[in-house]
Amino acid sequence: MLILIPAYKPDTSLVRLIEDIDARAHAEGTSARVLVVNDGSGSDFAPIFEQVEQLGARLAPAPSVERRFARSGLVSVTVLHLPANGGKGAALRAGITWAQAEAPGEVIVTADADGQHLPADILAVGREAAAQASAGQKTLVMGVRTIADPTAPETLVPLRSRVGNALTAALFGLSTGQKLADTQTGLRGLTPQILPWALDLPGDRYEYEFNMLLRASRFGVQLTQVPITKVYEPGNPTSHFNPVRDSLRIYAPLLAFLAASFSGFIIDTVVLMVLVALGAPLLLAVVGARVISALCNFALNRIVMHDGGPRPQTHHSLGRYAVLAVAILATNTALLEALTWVGLPLLAAKMLVELVLIPVSFAAQRRWVFADQEQGTQAKNADAALPAPAPGEQASEQQALLKVA
Repeated sequence: MLILIPAYKPDTSLVRLIEDIDARAHAEGTSARVLVVNDGSGSDFAPIFEQVEQLGARLAPAPSVERRFARSGLVSVTVLHLPANGGKGAALRAGITWAQAEAPGEVIVTADADGQHLPADILAVGREAAAQASAGQKTLVMGVRTIADPTAPETLVPLRSRVGNALTAALFGLSTGQKLADTQTGLRGLTPQILPWALDLPGDRYEYEFNMLLRASRFGVQLTQVPITKVYEPGNPTSHFNPVRDSLRIYAPLLAFLAASFSGFIIDTVVLMVLVALGAPLLLAVVGARVISALCNFALNRIVMHDGGPRPQTHHSLGRYAVLAVAILATNTALLEALTWVGLPLLAAKMLVELVLIPVSFAAQRRWVFADQEQGTQAKNADAALPAPAPGEQASEQQALLKVA
């Protein structure tokens, strides 16, 4: 297996992580390679990468083929230097490109440079990916953080991480109809069968990993989950995640949908006012404005919902869009009638109904109206097979949750 570690302005945790991976792999009798991608960290961090390269020189076995493949632990540590910071997604793509040329046929395990992924978990994800690859599967193995850290029971998941994972899990569920216990994990295993697909995914920063999840099922990529230990740094000091900028990139599909919906509202209002000003009867003006705004909204959402695969035929999407629009209108009216009947003010009822129907409309349009035609074999959304936890790990409750439903 090849362990791919993107690193931007790392500290000495990176060196310790590689040392610990070597020790753990040696103890398990496993051989692995490490590729560190220096994502334009700058000259101030050159000493850290020099330590990594020196560590690789010490760990490198003799050039004999027999000894190379007989040795357990790390058989090589390589640092790939990028000239400028391109973001985590760009660094991962650079690493995958290198791996295809230098380590063809190997599974790739991505891990973070801050040491928040334990070596045992990294190797466990790698083993699962290797098993999937041997079976010829197009699989993305997710190391989901569900097991408490036995060495730091007082450690709490940072508020930013809890909120972020809840929001991305909700967006992932709306977009795909699937459930993941941890959508933000950076510990992932990629079988060789999906590497060309991974290279074509959009996004250069943190949104790249989320795009990987959003597009997996549509391209026949199976998601498999492996429970791993929760490890968080106090205060998460080495994270380079920008809460505003990177969140906007991650939630772009939903934000674009909301923007398109608001644009439809503006178009509907403007056209209505224009038609009335031109002397059209009110009923005709309302219907005409709604038809024009709906067609504009359809055209916008057809762009917004596109995931990169072959688009469905326009008349199919338009027919489905019309069915959905009628269903949403009927549901909206029925809910407003019910809520006002029980005494809720009209404005409050309208806001409540919209809060319910907006995510429903988003999910239906993304998963049905504008769903890209699937590439290859559709991923089977069966329960993910989970390896048994190591002795002493309290994973029974978590395992019940780890499903791609």
